Order: sequence, then structure tokens, then C-alpha cells
Amino acid sequence: MSFTQAIASGFKNYVNFKGKASRSEFWFWVLFTVLLSAVLSTLESMVWGLGPAVQVSGDDLVQNFEQVVTTPTPLTNIAAIVLLLPNLAITARRFHDAGFSAKWMLIQLVPIVYGIFSTVGVVTVLSSVPGGQMLTVEQSMSLIFLVIPIFGLFLATFVVFIFFALRPSKSFYDGNKYVEPEPLSSMDEGTTA
Repeated sequence: MSFTQAIASGFKNYVNFKGKASRSEFWFWVLFTVLLSAVLSTLESMVWGLGPAVQVSGDDLVQNFEQVVTTPTPLTNIAAIVLLLPNLAITARRFHDAGFSAKWMLIQLVPIVYGIFSTVGVVTVLSSVPGGQMLTVEQSMSLIFLVIPIFGLFLATFVVFIFFALRPSKSFYDGNKYVEPEPLSSMDEGTTA
């Protein structure tokens, strides 16, 4: 499947969570979304501007970080919303093609749920510190052990997704219950002359 065919298939199967998507279709779609994101980010930085380059010094760093965080990004936000369902659908179809259930996509909820848990923990730890005082060693360690696992969970989720996405296609006849059997061609059935 070519790049343009993969994009057309992605939009044609906008909310189709059944069936299968080949590796080339999936990875061309991923490439399309990355390229689209890069183009839209560039346009947004040209239109709304990100100001001068970030300098590594005290207040300038904080001001530049605030400017980057508060810069509007409507184009990438709209693209993310529009492409959410097709991204989920093509991932589900890719999982099916590799012989796995699309329910594996729910693994993404683990880091999100832990992120909510750790946010509550961080707020609790920070609220126990009186204003203007430094964190104690115990409080600092609590914050570290609340935040660090998020990165591990996101990495583990990423590895699982890459593993499933890189798996070769598995046909119905190879035991893949998530795809329909393809009709045997006349070449396979054998012809008599």
C-alpha cells in the first residue's frame, strides 16, 4: 500500500474498528500524522510566534517556558481531535491484523489512571508544606516516587504498542480469529485440465 492509499484508507475507514490494517497502511498513517503535526506546529509558530530562543538563565527561562506553554495551538488541537477516531480505528485494525484483540488498547488507561493518582499525591504533599519553606527529604522523595513511575508506565505502554504494530500479518488460516477468511483462489484449489 502506498502513502496516499494509506491516507485515503485511514479517512475512508474513519470509525471502522473491524477488519485489518497492514503494517504499511498503519506506518504510513503514523508518518502522515507526524508530518501533519510538524507542518501545523510550524504554521502556528509562524503565525503566533514563540519569541526568542529559550535561554538557560533564571527568570528568562521561566518567562520563555510560560510563553511556550501559553502560546495558542488551535491548528494542532483541531487536528488531534479530528484524527483521534481514525488513529484509534487504524490501531485497532492493526492489532486485529497481527492477531491480537483491540482491547489491548485499554492498556493506555494505566498511565492515565496512575497520573491522576500521582497528581492527587503531589498536591497532598505540596499542601503539607507551609508557604515559603523548603521541602524535607521525605517530602522530596515522596514526590520523586510519585512522579517517576509515570515515565516507566508510558514507556511500557509504548513498547507494547510497538510490539503489536511490528508483528507480521496473521491470516485467518494461521489462527487469527479477528479477521475474516479470504476465499481460496482457483490456483490454490487446483484445476483439472
